[in-house]
Amino acid sequence: MDHLNILDKKILHVLQNYPLEPFSKQAEKLKISPQTMIRRVKSLKDRKILRTPFASFVPERISLYRYGVIFSISSLHQFTLLQNALSEHKYIRAYNRFYGESYGIYAHFELPENTEQLFNQYLEHLVEQEYCDSFFTMKSMGYRFTRPQPLPHYTQDPEPFDLISFWEKRLSKSVSLPRLPSAIDLQTIEPLHFELLKDLTTSITNGRTIDIRSKQTDLIQHYSDYYKHLSKKNEQVSNSNEEKLTSAEEILLFNLSEFFDDKNMHNAKVDFGRKYYNLVMNNLVTHPRWNFSRKLFEQHATRAYFIENVPEKEKAQIFRFFHEERIPFQSHLELFNKGIFLRLTMPPYYESKINYLIWSTLKDYKIYSLDFFGKHGLYWTFEYDNFDWQQKKWRVDKDWLLDSTIAKIEDKLQNGNFGQYKKEEPASKDLSYLRKHIANGNEATA
Repeated sequence: MDHLNILDKKILHVLQNYPLEPFSKQAEKLKISPQTMIRRVKSLKDRKILRTPFASFVPERISLYRYGVIFSISSLHQFTLLQNALSEHKYIRAYNRFYGESYGIYAHFELPENTEQLFNQYLEHLVEQEYCDSFFTMKSMGYRFTRPQPLPHYTQDPEPFDLISFWEKRLSKSVSLPRLPSAIDLQTIEPLHFELLKDLTTSITNGRTIDIRSKQTDLIQHYSDYYKHLSKKNEQVSNSNEEKLTSAEEILLFNLSEFFDDKNMHNAKVDFGRKYYNLVMNNLVTHPRWNFSRKLFEQHATRAYFIENVPEKEKAQIFRFFHEERIPFQSHLELFNKGIFLRLTMPPYYESKINYLIWSTLKDYKIYSLDFFGKHGLYWTFEYDNFDWQQKKWRVDKDWLLDSTIAKIEDKLQNGNFGQYKKEEPASKDLSYLRKHIANGNEATA
């Protein structure tokens, strides 16, 4: 905490709650000059306190559907095996280890329609190979949101927060869910749409930084430079034996040539906003936020609650309740066909109170302590290699979705790429064995 003064904390708070506002407007809220705001933000980045902004996307808008899977394990080395096996699935989006009364991994995948059977075969393969003991799957209903956590010692102190009165507000909420927006016609999607979606939901630095806050002019310049790079690479390949463009690069090169050829910068900006940027920002991107290191702040516990057998009316009330009321903790809520997934990052002081509240009103639930250490929690940015551009639909064939995935898992196992551990590795009293498995997530690759 000694590294942060009160202005630093105020800046972090404003960045969390108004992530896309220009620094000049954020500075107005803090009654400081834009130059001071920019200088302080740079200092926070240089000190590794503030990280780059990022965003999520709405999978259902592009005909992908989220599945949450809870994997149970009974031995420590299964973490290594399971993490590496999960990393090979084409439609994996994220996972986290969990611990406590039970141990395992919570993962979510974003799958095309009519792939449940192949997906279940993949999950059953993980059990057969003893990468996990069992799994439990659930399909998202498409209702989810994430809220940032106010910073301690500056924003509302959670100590006097009346949790019981807050919880009772859910009973006054609507018993119907809002209407979800329909999916975009995939026939209208072009490679640059997906390239832009990928860049806005991650952060890249290649001469200039591209992320969710990037101006359209910077994005256009970035894609113009990328177009020149791909064109030059393609010419060099034609005149030598150098590595060819990937199929994705070839498709994007053609799309960029259609967009940039015979256009001046003014027309490029108008067309880029109308055809690409507005569609992606207004329809596909969600939950923009800054990321920062919490090591300088007081300790918080992250707990995931999976609540089963919730009547549809109560699901709607709880969703509207958390969406409309502001709890002073970082929160994520998602409705699944089999229940509710709620994640809270809160001071330990509140953990027992929340547990009692949920237990007294929604009895059929489980608590998971989520692990974000190193790569024990891993998130994949959006990639569109799964998309078949000729047919304009997601790839769902058995070879792509199952056979090639299993083959890659087995190849990694045979070649010792599972963190150098074998399925049959025995338990040992040697602590070096334990340390390897605790830290093994850092060896996993996305």
